[in-house]
Amino acid sequence: MKPKVFYDKSTKRLKKILGRYIPHNTRLRPIGICQIDLNDNTSCADSEVTVHSIYPNLTTPLEISEHLYKACSDYWKPKRSVTTDYVVVEVPNGRIYTDNESSVAIVTQENRLVENVSLSMIDGKVVSPEQNNIFEQSYFQVPTRFKGTVFSLLTGGAGLNNIGHWFMDVLPRLHLLRESGLYDEVDWFLVPSTRYGYQTETLELLGIPSEKIITGAEYHHLTADRIIASTAPRGNHTLVPRWLGQFIRDSFLPLVQEEEMAVSETAPNLYISRSDSAIRNVLNEKELLEALETYKFKSVISSKYSILEKIKMFSQAKVVVSATGAGLISMFFCKPGTKIIEIFHEGFVIEPFYDIATKIDLDYDYIICKGDKPVHDAAEGQRQHLFVETDQVVEILEKMRKSSGVKSSVETV
Repeated sequence: MKPKVFYDKSTKRLKKILGRYIPHNTRLRPIGICQIDLNDNTSCADSEVTVHSIYPNLTTPLEISEHLYKACSDYWKPKRSVTTDYVVVEVPNGRIYTDNESSVAIVTQENRLVENVSLSMIDGKVVSPEQNNIFEQSYFQVPTRFKGTVFSLLTGGAGLNNIGHWFMDVLPRLHLLRESGLYDEVDWFLVPSTRYGYQTETLELLGIPSEKIITGAEYHHLTADRIIASTAPRGNHTLVPRWLGQFIRDSFLPLVQEEEMAVSETAPNLYISRSDSAIRNVLNEKELLEALETYKFKSVISSKYSILEKIKMFSQAKVVVSATGAGLISMFFCKPGTKIIEIFHEGFVIEPFYDIATKIDLDYDYIICKGDKPVHDAAEGQRQHLFVETDQVVEILEKMRKSSGVKSSVETV
């Protein structure tokens, strides 16, 4: 780990620990919870919250085979179906408090936490509003004051530094904001971070001026004339609603529709290499690439391409092969019917990519690699390297090539 990264993480952890035990401005700790009930609007006073119902009682199913469901890691077994009330709230003279890691608290001028649009996580799982870690906080800095309206895109999760979560948990909040009719009233867009190129590039492509962007990395505690916040795009769970995939596709695919890639740049079949990562590497990648060469695959390291370049590549891809990981988030840009082959370690079989694939009508398949030891949790599972049985990959590709009555999407030499 680089010294600066280690220092930043250590400092952040120390501040988090001390913040629970050193009292300072404790009057800023919320005194209760503002509950939202769409049946009678809300239990909060009108002076605290205005609620805009976007997708009430929306059911999102998990549409995968029984075989894959049984293979999902027990420590992260997804639900078969979830129901979420999607709302956007206006909070006059509200506050936003975040550790920019696992917790976001939207607080009213009556000093109450607003449920549904606040979020706190423990071990990667969303917990009840009563468990939001703001209630354990003792040390509070005076919030920075912003004039006008602030819209929160904070996630309380890995949207800070993971491109997959950025596309699933941060950007889709803009769709909910637009559906509320309040988009043009926002003066400041509060995002987790702008440290990475994909963050600034996507915001620019979506037409958000840089001078209107502020970050949770800089402002952990702020107040404004009005706070606007939304339900998390995946609610309190992990399943991807169909509107989310449609929003991403509608927002980004038109940006390259008028552009034609040069012949030398076209890549009908893509292999996403994780050689730039320290975790979940394919140990026999050379052997796998030799097998894929027959089918004219191009090996790409996703992090080396701009968002626009990825949109161009994946929108023209016919087949995508990859170990599970954030690089697969570019499947959002694939055309319906594109073949996706995801490679799992048996100790780390989790969503969201198989879930996304069904929601945007991709042709999904998978391979599960055997491990040499038990895996007990996600933190351990995500670090497992993979040894791929290349024959399994070839078998899937050959079935596609030989499929009778269907024009193959696999290009052979």
